[in-house]
Amino acid sequence: MTNGDVLAYISVILTILVTLWAAILAVGLVFAAKTQHAAQRLEQAPGRAIGVGIGLALGGIGLGVALLNSKNGLLMLIGWVLLALTLCLAMVGSAGLARVVSARMQNMAPTQSALALLARGGALLIAAGALPAVGWVLLFPLQLFASLGAGFQALTARERRAYEQPVVQAQAQTNPQ
Repeated sequence: MTNGDVLAYISVILTILVTLWAAILAVGLVFAAKTQHAAQRLEQAPGRAIGVGIGLALGGIGLGVALLNSKNGLLMLIGWVLLALTLCLAMVGSAGLARVVSARMQNMAPTQSALALLARGGALLIAAGALPAVGWVLLFPLQLFASLGAGFQALTARERRAYEQPVVQAQAQTNPQ
């Protein structure tokens, strides 16, 4: 392995981390309502989000990788679609997790804009997951499971709207007498 190989690997890793941060920021801005719902799920029941995420990771990623090893082209395509759907769920959940972090940072820096705090929250999550040893083994899997679970719960939740009572206009009754 030469110095050029090492620089190429470092460049690829840094590019992946920066584009992951940009994707979290973009999803958080474009799908604000769903990522806010994911953030609420993470704050209300983080254990449930992690549990659902573990099941989705085992099912979605495990089945997707297994189908990618198939010789059948259609099964390989289904594997890629399954992995892409799992990634979409994780992106919505990651943006929700970044919203949770940014909301907690808002208390410490009340003068910062919501965009700056969302960007910093996403960067903090990426940096924590990229930390050697502890980040790779503990923080990144927990973030992935929580993101998958919260993203799934946010995208599959029904929107409940309050029932509005129909307005009945009282008509003046005339007395025939």
